[in-house]
Amino acid sequence: MAALETYSFQFRPHELPHRLSQLSTDNLTGYWLFEFTDQQDADPIEPWYLGLSQGRVVFSGNQQISWREFLKTLQRYVARLNSTDVKQIILTLEQQFAQAEQEAQSNLFLALLQKLYHLNLINSEELEQALQLKILADFDSYLLQYSGQAKFLPFSQLEIQAPILGFAIQDLLVKAKERQLWWQKLQPIVPMDSVPALNWESANTSQLTDEQKQRLKLLVANGKTINEIAYSLAQDSLEVAIFFANLIKENLVTLSAPNHAADRAIFIIDDSPLMLKQFENLVTTWGYTVRSFLDPEEALQALATSHPAVIFLDINMPGITGFDLVKKIRRHSELVTVPLVMLTAEKTLSNNWRARWSGCRFLSKPLASHEISQFCTELRSLLTEMVPPHSSHQIESLS
Repeated sequence: MAALETYSFQFRPHELPHRLSQLSTDNLTGYWLFEFTDQQDADPIEPWYLGLSQGRVVFSGNQQISWREFLKTLQRYVARLNSTDVKQIILTLEQQFAQAEQEAQSNLFLALLQKLYHLNLINSEELEQALQLKILADFDSYLLQYSGQAKFLPFSQLEIQAPILGFAIQDLLVKAKERQLWWQKLQPIVPMDSVPALNWESANTSQLTDEQKQRLKLLVANGKTINEIAYSLAQDSLEVAIFFANLIKENLVTLSAPNHAADRAIFIIDDSPLMLKQFENLVTTWGYTVRSFLDPEEALQALATSHPAVIFLDINMPGITGFDLVKKIRRHSELVTVPLVMLTAEKTLSNNWRARWSGCRFLSKPLASHEISQFCTELRSLLTEMVPPHSSHQIESLS
C-alpha cells in the first residue's frame, strides 16, 4: 500500500473521477473526506464523506456513518419507512437510541440495523438499494463541478460497521457517467425545482384509466416541486425526472416556476424572544427564510395569506397551547398539508406521542449547552426532509 501521505490531494472540477479510479485498487478502509473551496452558491458546500471497506464504497454522506445518518438515508429511499404506522415505530426507536447515545453505549449503528431487521422494517435488498441510491445521488452532486481538497481518514472499524459488502468504485463511476448523460438530457426539459400540474384536457382524451388519472392528480397536488415529489415518494430523483419527462412528452403535465422563497418561509411561533432570535439566526444561515411570531393570533392572521413550508410551534404558551393552535391551523383548508413541528423543553414521552397523534413532528429544545449540537443536527435533518432542496446541484459532463 502506498504511503499515507499519498492519500491527500487537491482537485479541480472533473478531476475527482480519475483520481478515485486511480486509487480504487488500494483496498482502503476508512473515509475519503472532500472539502470544497467553491463557494459561489448561497449556502456553503458541506464536506462530503465517502466510506470505504476494503476499497469498496459502503456509505456516503455529509457526516461519517452513524445511526442517525443511516436511518435518514433509509427513510429517504425506502417508502415503507414513511408510512404512518411505521413512523410511529421509528419514533420509538429514535427515542431509545437517543437515550442510549446519551449513556455512551457503543455499537448503536449495528444495534439499530439488527432492530430494523428483527422488526421486518427493511430487508437486505432494500438496504443495499437505498445505500447505492444515496451514493449515486451524492456522486451527482459533488463528483464533478467543485474544486477542493481530499484526504483519506483510516478507520479500521468501518470494515466491521459496514452494513453491506459495498460497491466497486469503478462500477459506481460507470453508473455516474450514465446518470450524467441522462441529467444532461433531462435538465432542460424537467427542471427539478419546477411545479407540475395535470393537463386535464389531455388526460381525459388519453388512454389512462380513471384510477391512473386520480393517482396522477394526487401526485401533482399541493404545489410540490418535482424534487419534493421524489422525496415524498422515497424514489431516486433521476427516475422521477424520467417519469415526468414522459408525462410532459404526452402533454399530460405542464410545468411552472415554484413559489418564491418568501412564500415558502419557515414559520416559528414561540413566546420566548430569545428562542425566536436563536432559531432565526440558525435557520437563515442554512438559506431559509424565517418568519417568527411571539403572538399566536398574529401568526394565524399571517398564515391566512401565506403558504409556509413548515410551521414550528411551542407547546406551552400563555393563553393557548400548541395543540389548540394546531386545531386552528388545520381549519384552514389550504394549510392542511403543511408540516407542523412541536417544540418543547419538556422531554416527555406523553408530549411526543400527543404531537404525533396530532399529525405533528416533535423536537425537544436544548436545556443545556451540550444539547445544542444535537438539537441543530435534528433540526437540520427535519428541514432537509420537509423542505428538500428544490434542485440538484448543477451537473456537468464526465470527462
